[in-house]
Amino acid sequence: MITTSVTEDDLMAALGGFLTSVTGWDINQAQVNDVPMSKRDFIMMTSITDVALSTNRNSYTDTPSVGTEDIARSVRWGVQIDCYGERAKDVANTIATLMRSEYACTYLAGSPIKPLYAGEPHNTTMINGEQLYESRWTADLYFQFNPVVSVPMQFMDNINVGLVEVDAKFPPENA
Repeated sequence: MITTSVTEDDLMAALGGFLTSVTGWDINQAQVNDVPMSKRDFIMMTSITDVALSTNRNSYTDTPSVGTEDIARSVRWGVQIDCYGERAKDVANTIATLMRSEYACTYLAGSPIKPLYAGEPHNTTMINGEQLYESRWTADLYFQFNPVVSVPMQFMDNINVGLVEVDAKFPPENA
């Protein structure tokens, strides 16, 4: 069975935990069906890019039952956050500032994501279903993560070598 060490759920959980600790707001993953917008201030997270930062690195593990080949690479993950609410601008700027600080690096140290940089927050106010303006500020955040894909691989544990006289067993054709 092929496995991946870091999934999108892992990435979103790590970022969601960080954003909750900073804001105390509801944090949701965007583009999920049947999830209504929150009634109070909230943040939506949307994966926007995965960019390879390195070539693949391969390693091998030979175990008695089934061996594996582990294929690792470094990836830059881009995620868009949309802050909704009266304080959306302040919260988006706070998050962008913290993403450029040691605070975010320390907080996320045990997680699969490491902060790289943040884009500038910008106003993306929207008109909701009731034709009212709803304050929304957006920022793009970038992280590094290092997934490892493990695939099963067969290894040769032993070999039996024997000699076969080729001319006797497989006579040459007359030339």
